[in-house]
Amino acid sequence: MKDKTSFSFDIKVDPGNSFKALPDLVAFDLCNAYPMADGNLLLRNTRTGKRAMVMPEVHASLMRCGQFQTLDQHVANIIKGNPGMQGQQTDIRKVLQTMLDSGIMVSARTVCKDLKHKTESAPEDKESEVPVVAIITWERPLALERLLESIIANCNTNKIHCLYVIDDSRKSENIEQNQALVMRFADRMNAPLKYFGQQQQQSFLDKLAQRLPQHEDPIRFLADQSRWRDHWTSGLARNWALLLSCDHRLVMMDDDTLCDVYDPERLKPEITFSEDEREAGFFADEHGWAERHKDLNPDPVDRHMQCLGLTFSDALNVLGQHYFKAVGFNNASARLISELKKDSPILMTECGSLGCPGISRNTWLPDMAPTALKRMLASEKQTTLALSSRSVWIGRNHPHFAPRSNMSAMTGFDNRQLLPPYLPIIRGEDRLFGNMLDHIFPTAVTLDYPWAVPHLPIPTRKWRDQDLDFTPGDVFPMFFRGQVNQLKSTCLASTPQARLTALSNWFNDLAAASGESLVSMYQDARLSDSSQQMQKMKKLLVDADSAPVAWQEYLQDGIEQLTDYIDQASRGDLPVKGLPRGLEGDELIAFWKETWNGFAAALNAWPEIRKSAAEIVEALPNGSIGQTASS
Repeated sequence: MKDKTSFSFDIKVDPGNSFKALPDLVAFDLCNAYPMADGNLLLRNTRTGKRAMVMPEVHASLMRCGQFQTLDQHVANIIKGNPGMQGQQTDIRKVLQTMLDSGIMVSARTVCKDLKHKTESAPEDKESEVPVVAIITWERPLALERLLESIIANCNTNKIHCLYVIDDSRKSENIEQNQALVMRFADRMNAPLKYFGQQQQQSFLDKLAQRLPQHEDPIRFLADQSRWRDHWTSGLARNWALLLSCDHRLVMMDDDTLCDVYDPERLKPEITFSEDEREAGFFADEHGWAERHKDLNPDPVDRHMQCLGLTFSDALNVLGQHYFKAVGFNNASARLISELKKDSPILMTECGSLGCPGISRNTWLPDMAPTALKRMLASEKQTTLALSSRSVWIGRNHPHFAPRSNMSAMTGFDNRQLLPPYLPIIRGEDRLFGNMLDHIFPTAVTLDYPWAVPHLPIPTRKWRDQDLDFTPGDVFPMFFRGQVNQLKSTCLASTPQARLTALSNWFNDLAAASGESLVSMYQDARLSDSSQQMQKMKKLLVDADSAPVAWQEYLQDGIEQLTDYIDQASRGDLPVKGLPRGLEGDELIAFWKETWNGFAAALNAWPEIRKSAAEIVEALPNGSIGQTASS
C-alpha cells in the first residue's frame, strides 16, 4: 500500500523460526489511531509525535503490548489472544521490532537512560530537612510505652525537630497514662517530646478558627474529635500530624509499631517501578524473623530521610544508578511510565512490616505478588502458616517506586508540599489519601524501602473463624476511593492547588448525586470487584493441582462464597449497608452525602488552614505546641 507518512506493516503467514529473547523490555507507547481512506490506520505517538501507517489487525496486536515485556513475550501474548496466528512468530516479531525502531513502541532501556540524568536540585532549607515525628496513639498506653523505649534505644533524636504524641483516646484512664508517659520520657529525648491530646487540640482549633473564621466549619470537620466522637477517627489524628509539621518532612507512626529495622530475606539491590503487589512471608511467631535484625543503623526515622523529598533522579544517585535497569520496568504499563520524570518528587516513603498484617480478614492472600504466592505454595508449612498465623512479613526485598502509596505502619511525608488532608473518619483512610495525593501530584512517586519494622498490636491479635472465610463485607460507599484514581487522567489542571480544587468539585458532585445513582455505583463496584476476584481465584485453583489441600479448599470456599455474593449483589433489592455501622439505606446515603459535602469544603479551605497552622506552630516556643514535662 502507499504510505506518505511512514511505514506500512502487515503480518504474513510464514513458518516461525526460533529466536533469542532480547534483554530489553518494550511496550506499545501512548498512541492515537486515526482511520484513513484506504482502510489503514495512522498511529501518532502522543508523547513524541512519531507516526506510522498500519493495518487494523496490526493495531489490534499492538494493543496487547501495553505492558513492558520482551519482544518474545509480546509475540507469545499476541498468539495466545489469536491462536490462528500460530506459526507466524518470526514475522510478528519483525513487525514489533519495526514499530520499536519507528518510535511507536518505547524501550525500557531508553527510558532508564533518560531518567538517570542527574537533576539540579534547588538549595534546601536545612531547618525544613529536619523531620517531625508524629506518633498516633489510641487507647494503648502499653504500646505507646514500648514504642517510646524503642525510639530512645534506636533513634538519633538529635536529628529530630520535634516528636508529638497525638492522642486520639476517649477513655480518661488511658489519656492520663499517655500524658504521664510523655512526661516521663521527655527528659530522655534529645528533641522536644510533646503530648497533643484533647485539650491541646481544642486550643489549637480555637486559634485556627480565630484566624480563619470563614473556614471554622471545615477546620472542625477535619480535626475536631468532639464532632466525630462516635466514629473511628484515625484520619483525624493524621490530619493533626500534617498540621503540626507543615513545611517539614514528617515521619508518622502507629503506636503499635517499634522503631527497629529488619532486613527481608533475599535482599536484592535492583530498583523497580510498577504497580506490583508487595512480597510476603509467614512465620509461626516473632522468633521466626529475629535473625533478620539490622544491627547497623536500626533507626527507621533516619532511614526514611534517605530519599524523602528528593527527585526520582537524585534518589537513583543515592540508591545506586547502576541498580536501575530495563528489567526494573517489568510489567509496568507505558501509560504508567509516561508519568515518571527525572524530577518526579518523592513525596512519600514506606517500609515493610513484620508481625500483624494490619487487615481484618484473611482474604488478601490471592492478591500477593506471584513470587510470594509461589514460595508459600512450595511448602505445606508455609501454606498452613499463611492461612492461620498473623505473624507475617509484608514488604519489598529491593527499593521499589510506585505511583501511589500502599499501606505502611511507619510512613514518611514531604510535608513541605501541598499534601491533601485525610478524610477524618472510617478505616482505609490511608488508601484514599494515597489516591488523592496521586491526583494532586500526578508525576510524584512513593518509595517503598527494602526493610521492615515490627508491627505488634497489644494485645496480640488472632484470626477468628469468621475472619478466615472469603465472605465480602458490606462496604457502602467505599467505591468512591477507587474513583479518585480515574479522575487523575481527566483533570487538566496543572498546579497542585488547582487539582485540589478540582478534587473538591468532584466531592461536591458526589454529594449532589441522587441516592439511586449512588446505589447503582455501589452495586456496580461490588459486582465488578467480586467478579474479578472470582476469576483470579478460579485461575489459581486450576493451577493448584499440586498445591497443599488446605489451599485448594480455601480457593474453592472463596469461589463458592463469591458466586453467592455476586448473585446477591446483582439483585434489585440489594440492601445498602456499610460504614458507619448502625446506619443503612437512605439514612446511610444521607450521612455520606453530608460527609462528602463537608470534605469538599475542607479541601477548598485546606491551603489556608495549612498556612495558618504553620504560623501558629512557628509563633510558639521551640516552634512546637503541646504539653511537655515543664508545662
